[in-house]
Amino acid sequence: MNGGEETLVAADPAELARLGAELIARAIAAAVDARGVARVALSGGSTPSEAYQRLAALSLPWAQTEWFWVDERAVAPDHPRSNHGAARRDLAAASIPEERFFRMEGESPDLAGAAARYERLLRARFGVASAVSFDVMTLGIGDDAHTASLFPGTGAAGIEDRLVAAIPAQPDKGLEQRLTLTAPVIQEARLKLLLARGAGKRGVVAQAKRPGPADEVPARVVRGGPGRLVWLLDAAAAQAG
Repeated sequence: MNGGEETLVAADPAELARLGAELIARAIAAAVDARGVARVALSGGSTPSEAYQRLAALSLPWAQTEWFWVDERAVAPDHPRSNHGAARRDLAAASIPEERFFRMEGESPDLAGAAARYERLLRARFGVASAVSFDVMTLGIGDDAHTASLFPGTGAAGIEDRLVAAIPAQPDKGLEQRLTLTAPVIQEARLKLLLARGAGKRGVVAQAKRPGPADEVPARVVRGGPGRLVWLLDAAAAQAG
Protein backbone atom coordinates (compact mmCIF):
# COMPACT_ATOMS: atom_id res chain seq x y z
CA MET A 1 0.00 0.00 0.00
CA ASN A 2 1.52 3.23 -1.17
CA GLY A 3 -0.27 5.83 0.87
CA GLY A 4 -3.05 8.12 -0.20
CA GLU A 5 -6.51 8.82 1.07
CA GLU A 6 -9.89 7.70 -0.18
CA THR A 7 -13.50 7.56 0.90
CA LEU A 8 -15.64 4.47 0.37
CA VAL A 9 -19.37 4.81 0.83
CA ALA A 10 -21.43 1.75 1.75
CA ALA A 11 -25.13 1.60 0.97
CA ASP A 12 -26.02 0.30 4.44
CA PRO A 13 -24.45 -1.12 7.63
CA ALA A 14 -24.25 -4.63 6.16
CA GLU A 15 -22.21 -3.45 3.19
CA LEU A 16 -20.04 -1.35 5.49
CA ALA A 17 -19.26 -4.46 7.53
CA ARG A 18 -18.54 -6.51 4.41
CA LEU A 19 -16.19 -3.88 2.98
CA GLY A 20 -14.48 -3.43 6.34
CA ALA A 21 -13.83 -7.17 6.67
CA GLU A 22 -12.56 -7.34 3.09
CA LEU A 23 -10.11 -4.47 3.57
CA ILE A 24 -8.76 -5.93 6.82
CA ALA A 25 -8.46 -9.38 5.24
CA ARG A 26 -6.55 -8.05 2.24
CA ALA A 27 -4.15 -6.16 4.51
CA ILE A 28 -3.53 -9.28 6.61
CA ALA A 29 -2.87 -11.46 3.57
CA ALA A 30 -0.56 -8.89 1.98
CA ALA A 31 1.44 -8.44 5.18
CA VAL A 32 1.93 -12.18 5.68
CA ASP A 33 3.00 -12.54 2.05
CA ALA A 34 5.47 -9.65 2.37
CA ARG A 35 6.85 -10.07 5.90
CA GLY A 36 5.61 -13.40 7.26
CA VAL A 37 3.44 -11.78 9.93
CA ALA A 38 0.49 -9.40 10.03
CA ARG A 39 -0.02 -7.02 12.95
CA VAL A 40 -3.49 -5.58 13.48
CA ALA A 41 -4.62 -2.88 15.94
CA LEU A 42 -8.30 -2.94 16.81
CA SER A 43 -10.63 -0.23 18.05
CA GLY A 44 -13.74 -0.97 20.03
CA GLY A 45 -17.26 0.32 19.66
CA SER A 46 -20.34 -0.98 17.91
CA THR A 47 -19.47 0.19 14.38
CA PRO A 48 -16.62 -2.28 13.64
CA SER A 49 -18.21 -5.19 15.51
CA GLU A 50 -19.99 -6.76 12.53
CA ALA A 51 -16.90 -6.29 10.36
CA TYR A 52 -14.87 -8.27 12.91
CA GLN A 53 -17.49 -11.02 12.93
CA ARG A 54 -17.41 -11.24 9.14
CA LEU A 55 -13.62 -11.25 9.21
CA ALA A 56 -13.60 -14.20 11.62
CA ALA A 57 -15.58 -16.27 9.12
CA LEU A 58 -12.89 -15.95 6.44
CA SER A 59 -9.99 -18.28 5.78
CA LEU A 60 -6.88 -16.31 6.70
CA PRO A 61 -3.38 -17.05 8.06
CA TRP A 62 -4.54 -16.70 11.66
CA ALA A 63 -1.43 -18.29 13.16
CA GLN A 64 0.68 -15.57 11.51
CA THR A 65 -1.50 -12.67 12.62
CA GLU A 66 -0.94 -10.69 15.83
CA TRP A 67 -3.72 -8.67 17.45
CA PHE A 68 -3.23 -5.48 19.44
CA TRP A 69 -5.56 -2.76 20.68
CA VAL A 70 -5.80 0.92 19.75
CA ASP A 71 -7.23 1.84 23.14
CA GLU A 72 -8.85 0.38 26.21
CA ARG A 73 -11.04 1.52 29.05
CA ALA A 74 -9.88 1.14 32.65
CA VAL A 75 -11.85 -2.05 33.17
CA ALA A 76 -11.11 -5.77 33.42
CA PRO A 77 -11.11 -7.79 30.17
CA ASP A 78 -14.38 -9.51 31.09
CA HIS A 79 -16.16 -6.20 31.75
CA PRO A 80 -18.99 -5.32 29.31
CA ARG A 81 -17.15 -2.09 28.36
CA SER A 82 -13.83 -3.78 27.60
CA ASN A 83 -12.71 -3.23 24.00
CA HIS A 84 -10.57 -6.35 24.28
CA GLY A 85 -13.46 -8.48 25.49
CA ALA A 86 -15.81 -7.24 22.77
CA ALA A 87 -13.32 -7.89 19.95
CA ARG A 88 -12.47 -11.33 21.30
CA ARG A 89 -16.16 -12.23 21.21
CA ASP A 90 -16.47 -10.91 17.67
CA LEU A 91 -13.44 -12.94 16.54
CA ALA A 92 -14.43 -16.12 18.39
CA ALA A 93 -15.20 -18.07 15.20
CA ALA A 94 -11.62 -17.72 13.95
CA SER A 95 -8.97 -20.23 14.98
CA ILE A 96 -6.58 -17.66 16.43
CA PRO A 97 -3.95 -18.99 18.84
CA GLU A 98 -4.26 -17.43 22.30
CA GLU A 99 -0.66 -16.23 22.27
CA ARG A 100 -1.42 -14.03 19.26
CA PHE A 101 -3.54 -11.63 21.34
CA PHE A 102 -1.75 -8.73 23.05
CA ARG A 103 -4.18 -6.78 25.20
CA MET A 104 -3.79 -3.57 27.14
CA GLU A 105 -4.00 -3.93 30.94
CA GLY A 106 -7.02 -1.72 31.45
CA GLU A 107 -7.65 -3.14 34.91
CA SER A 108 -4.22 -2.09 36.23
CA PRO A 109 -4.31 0.22 39.26
CA ASP A 110 -1.29 1.99 37.70
CA LEU A 111 -2.33 2.96 34.18
CA ALA A 112 0.86 4.91 33.54
CA GLY A 113 2.80 1.75 34.31
CA ALA A 114 0.46 -0.27 32.08
CA ALA A 115 1.06 2.22 29.25
CA ALA A 116 4.82 1.86 29.67
CA ARG A 117 4.54 -1.94 29.63
CA TYR A 118 2.47 -1.87 26.45
CA GLU A 119 5.02 0.40 24.82
CA ARG A 120 7.78 -2.07 25.75
CA LEU A 121 5.65 -4.87 24.28
CA LEU A 122 5.28 -2.97 21.01
CA ARG A 123 9.03 -2.34 20.86
CA ALA A 124 9.67 -6.03 21.47
CA ARG A 125 7.24 -7.20 18.77
CA PHE A 126 8.17 -4.64 16.11
CA GLY A 127 11.87 -4.31 16.96
CA VAL A 128 13.47 -1.57 19.01
CA ALA A 129 15.08 0.02 15.95
CA SER A 130 11.96 -0.25 13.79
CA ALA A 131 8.97 2.03 13.44
CA VAL A 132 5.81 0.67 15.04
CA SER A 133 3.91 0.33 11.78
CA PHE A 134 0.73 -1.72 12.10
CA ASP A 135 -0.32 -3.40 8.88
CA VAL A 136 -3.92 -2.37 9.49
CA MET A 137 -5.54 -0.29 12.20
CA THR A 138 -9.27 0.17 12.67
CA LEU A 139 -10.44 3.50 14.03
CA GLY A 140 -13.70 5.18 14.86
CA ILE A 141 -14.81 8.75 15.41
CA GLY A 142 -16.87 9.92 18.36
CA ASP A 143 -19.62 12.49 18.42
CA ASP A 144 -17.03 14.88 19.88
CA ALA A 145 -14.60 14.02 17.02
CA HIS A 146 -12.27 11.93 19.19
CA THR A 147 -10.49 8.93 17.74
CA ALA A 148 -8.75 6.21 19.74
CA SER A 149 -8.92 7.75 23.24
CA LEU A 150 -7.59 11.12 22.10
CA PHE A 151 -10.24 13.52 23.36
CA PRO A 152 -10.66 17.18 22.34
CA GLY A 153 -9.37 19.93 24.57
CA THR A 154 -7.15 17.60 26.61
CA GLY A 155 -3.85 17.86 24.73
CA ALA A 156 -3.90 14.08 24.14
CA ALA A 157 -3.79 14.45 20.35
CA GLY A 158 -0.47 16.28 20.69
CA ILE A 159 1.37 13.61 22.68
CA GLU A 160 4.49 12.70 20.69
CA ASP A 161 6.99 11.45 23.28
CA ARG A 162 5.25 8.11 23.94
CA LEU A 163 3.73 5.32 21.90
CA VAL A 164 1.09 4.62 24.53
CA ALA A 165 -0.48 7.05 26.99
CA ALA A 166 -2.69 6.86 30.06
CA ILE A 167 -5.65 9.22 29.67
CA PRO A 168 -7.24 10.69 32.81
CA ALA A 169 -10.93 10.24 33.55
CA GLN A 170 -13.36 12.98 32.54
CA PRO A 171 -16.15 12.66 35.14
CA ASP A 172 -18.11 15.55 33.65
CA LYS A 173 -18.43 13.56 30.42
CA GLY A 174 -18.91 10.21 32.11
CA LEU A 175 -15.59 8.90 30.78
CA GLU A 176 -13.41 6.54 32.77
CA GLN A 177 -9.63 6.45 32.51
CA ARG A 178 -8.21 5.00 29.32
CA LEU A 179 -5.07 3.62 27.69
CA THR A 180 -4.45 4.65 24.10
CA LEU A 181 -1.99 4.54 21.27
CA THR A 182 -0.78 8.03 20.47
CA ALA A 183 -0.93 10.01 17.23
CA PRO A 184 2.57 9.01 15.99
CA VAL A 185 1.62 5.31 16.14
CA ILE A 186 -1.73 5.92 14.46
CA GLN A 187 -0.03 7.85 11.67
CA GLU A 188 2.54 5.11 11.01
CA ALA A 189 -0.05 2.41 10.24
CA ARG A 190 0.18 1.07 6.71
CA LEU A 191 -3.62 1.06 6.44
CA LYS A 192 -5.79 3.25 8.62
CA LEU A 193 -9.42 2.22 8.29
CA LEU A 194 -11.78 4.73 9.86
CA LEU A 195 -15.34 3.46 10.07
CA ALA A 196 -18.35 5.69 10.70
CA ARG A 197 -22.06 5.26 10.21
CA GLY A 198 -25.20 7.27 10.77
CA ALA A 199 -26.22 10.85 10.12
CA GLY A 200 -24.90 11.80 13.55
CA LYS A 201 -21.33 11.30 12.33
CA ARG A 202 -21.72 13.46 9.22
CA GLY A 203 -20.58 16.69 10.83
CA VAL A 204 -17.57 15.33 12.72
CA VAL A 205 -16.36 13.40 9.66
CA ALA A 206 -16.51 16.64 7.64
CA GLN A 207 -14.59 18.47 10.38
CA ALA A 208 -11.93 15.75 10.54
CA LYS A 209 -11.35 16.01 6.80
CA ARG A 210 -10.68 19.75 7.06
CA PRO A 211 -7.33 21.17 8.21
CA GLY A 212 -7.18 22.65 11.67
CA PRO A 213 -6.00 22.03 15.23
CA ALA A 214 -5.94 18.37 16.24
CA ASP A 215 -6.69 19.27 19.86
CA GLU A 216 -10.00 20.69 18.64
CA VAL A 217 -10.79 17.73 16.33
CA PRO A 218 -8.53 14.83 17.35
CA ALA A 219 -9.64 12.62 14.44
CA ARG A 220 -7.59 14.92 12.22
CA VAL A 221 -4.49 13.00 13.33
CA VAL A 222 -5.47 10.08 11.06
CA ARG A 223 -4.61 12.16 8.00
CA GLY A 224 -0.88 12.33 8.77
CA GLY A 225 1.74 9.72 8.01
CA PRO A 226 2.91 7.63 5.07
CA GLY A 227 0.20 4.97 5.07
CA ARG A 228 -3.08 4.64 3.25
CA LEU A 229 -6.18 6.15 4.86
CA VAL A 230 -9.65 4.82 4.01
CA TRP A 231 -12.74 6.56 5.31
CA LEU A 232 -15.35 3.81 5.26
CA LEU A 233 -18.72 5.48 5.71
CA ASP A 234 -22.32 4.51 5.25
CA ALA A 235 -24.50 6.70 3.07
CA ALA A 236 -25.90 8.66 6.01
CA ALA A 237 -22.45 9.57 7.38
CA ALA A 238 -21.14 10.49 3.93
CA GLN A 239 -24.05 12.61 2.77
CA ALA A 240 -23.11 16.21 2.14
CA GLY A 241 -24.62 18.57 4.66
